[in-house]
Amino acid sequence: MAILKLTERKKVHHAAELLLNSSNAIALTGAGISTESGIPDFRGEGGIWTRYKPEIYGNIKNFIRDPTKFWKLAEKVAPKLFSAEPNPGHYALAELEDMDIIKAVITQNIDELHQKAGSVIVYEVHGNINRFTCFGCRASYTKDQVMRKLKKEKHYPPLCDMCSAPLKPSVVLFGESLPTFEIYQSQALAEKTDVMLIAGSSLSVDPVADLPLYTLSNGGKLIIVNDAPTHLDERAEIVINHKTGKILPLIVEEIKRLQTIQNEEQDPSN
Repeated sequence: MAILKLTERKKVHHAAELLLNSSNAIALTGAGISTESGIPDFRGEGGIWTRYKPEIYGNIKNFIRDPTKFWKLAEKVAPKLFSAEPNPGHYALAELEDMDIIKAVITQNIDELHQKAGSVIVYEVHGNINRFTCFGCRASYTKDQVMRKLKKEKHYPPLCDMCSAPLKPSVVLFGESLPTFEIYQSQALAEKTDVMLIAGSSLSVDPVADLPLYTLSNGGKLIIVNDAPTHLDERAEIVINHKTGKILPLIVEEIKRLQTIQNEEQDPSN
């Protein structure tokens, strides 16, 4: 195990035990797991919304009035989102799913890094930057199609080929409702999980911040891995204030060690 304080090593061990003995664990992830891939935080100190007023650049009403401002912001932010690669934290969650320990990932992130890392059951409650929709006829466009349009047409916003309405990334802007299916599924998962692993979320954005409360109210336990405190730390079973890219792989490593011990105890001949 990488160098950690004794208390942190004990917490990693405890987290591994909880997850290994769980029957229906899920993960909830936020911006903190993707900042380690070079994606800028939106809300944190020095984040995008501290430099660009969200009510101007990220509000759906303003997008309807003038989508140009949003697209100018997207021009600055999108390259890092598009070029980012999964980090060890993403790969650790994908491995936990492959081991049938994590049943699903609920994410506030729009970068699709969980899927790139190999996670299959992912609920994106804030949408996805790699898909685009016409604001008029609802036609769908891929990232590559939109990039080609921007390169060819050289103006903002890119317009639909069918109806000439502006295109919008499939991300949730301020003033928009969260995608109905994803949020209902997330609430249902949060209600029935016995262990929720929270990774890289400040738990400050509603209604996603309420998901751990569903878990707690139904007797489930929280594991919080975040580099800063959250308002639910006191109610969590385990809190590790550290980088997710370091701690999550250690949890996976410890689970494998515990599984090896279990297998040896079940079959002494080995």
